Amino acid sequence: MSEQAVEKQQWGSAFGFIVSSVGYAVGLGAIWKFPYMIGMNGGGIFLLLCIIFCVIIAIPLCWSELTFGRYTQKSIISGYRELCGKGTFWVAAGWFGAATVTIMISYYITIVSDVMFYIFRYASGFFKGMSIEDVGAYYSGLQVNMPFKFITVIILYLLTCLVILGGVQKGLERANKILIPALFIFLVILAVRGLMLPGGVEGVKWMFTPDFSKLSGSVVMAGLNQCFFLAGVGMASLWSFGSYLDKENSDIPFSGTVIILSNIVVAMLAGIAIFTALFSYNMELTSGSGLTFMTMPYVFSDMPGGIIWGTLFFFLLFAAGWSSVLGLYEGAVSVISEPFGWSRKKGILIMTIIMFILSIPTLLSTTAWANVKPLGMDLFTFMDFVAMLITLPIGAIITSIFTATKGWNILIEHSAQGAKYFRVPKILKGWYLVVLPVVTAAVVVVGVASYF
Repeated sequence: MSEQAVEKQQWGSAFGFIVSSVGYAVGLGAIWKFPYMIGMNGGGIFLLLCIIFCVIIAIPLCWSELTFGRYTQKSIISGYRELCGKGTFWVAAGWFGAATVTIMISYYITIVSDVMFYIFRYASGFFKGMSIEDVGAYYSGLQVNMPFKFITVIILYLLTCLVILGGVQKGLERANKILIPALFIFLVILAVRGLMLPGGVEGVKWMFTPDFSKLSGSVVMAGLNQCFFLAGVGMASLWSFGSYLDKENSDIPFSGTVIILSNIVVAMLAGIAIFTALFSYNMELTSGSGLTFMTMPYVFSDMPGGIIWGTLFFFLLFAAGWSSVLGLYEGAVSVISEPFGWSRKKGILIMTIIMFILSIPTLLSTTAWANVKPLGMDLFTFMDFVAMLITLPIGAIITSIFTATKGWNILIEHSAQGAKYFRVPKILKGWYLVVLPVVTAAVVVVGVASYF
């Protein structure tokens, strides 16, 4: 079967495209990772850096990926082959993108499966009356319960496959039309609830007040890395999303900007909901990745109506995480199926098998393979290291240089089609050619160095 023989998917509406793209980009980066990163990196100054980097780096890369996807009507590997020829250097960006989404799903889904389970645990009142030490011990025990971990991950893989099998309109788009509006509505409710707590406003002040004395090279690099994690650029999925767009009736500059800025809004709402609660209960702000699963369950359990608020919080976390998994999955399936000429069902089956096999090292990283330490890291950390600091930034660098050289006229002319409010500025060519690659390379160098 040729690449052209593969059935081409399309979005059912502009709203469906935007909510699906927002859902893909939002993910756990906005609600799970962002709050503990802001807690560990100086509060308001870290938030300011994230906003700046999302505007000057993520939005331009989002414009490029959506434009090239819409122009070629193909996913990233097939798209680069059409633009530059099979076997050319530029096609490597597609393979790096494919590697990123495949690796990310394999470890990311293990976190989302924990969140899925916590919804039911919290709704049952399980955490009521527990001390923070008890909650931490429970979570630690959960991580070494391998039969349970495998079961929850398999359930989530099956649920994801069912949605993706429905196609772009009846699967991905339909699911996100429910998940993302619910995510925004309930986040606002949770943020307002946090502001009503005694001392909650102090948490908002801390989060939104930049303390420039906390500014350092490590904080800058952490903000830049978080920008990539938040925005979902450089992972091939946005190129695929662009390929499902109608060439005449879609506004790429506006849509790309909305996608990235919506992600920032979600991250800030999540921060308000979490830090108002933490300040109200005088909890540690720098508790790291355990903040979601160990600190927050205790905080909510002690609140009036805590079962409701805690259940709502973990539902929101699941909605964000699963919508991102769906977007990553769609990118992984389309980017590999097209060049090999696979049907959608065959692509889903093969990619699911590959991703589940890759999930096994992550699942066993706390038990049977706990002593396996590539480059001194546990297997979960190593998978994240490869995806976020190797394959993703390299793909992003190639994409930005391609945009400024071979793809510049396509970006400027084609992104203008359907643009109702503004166009991609022509003055950004040097930005794509020099600034984006240099800054992204700095993320790689500093990020890699921080592990050694």
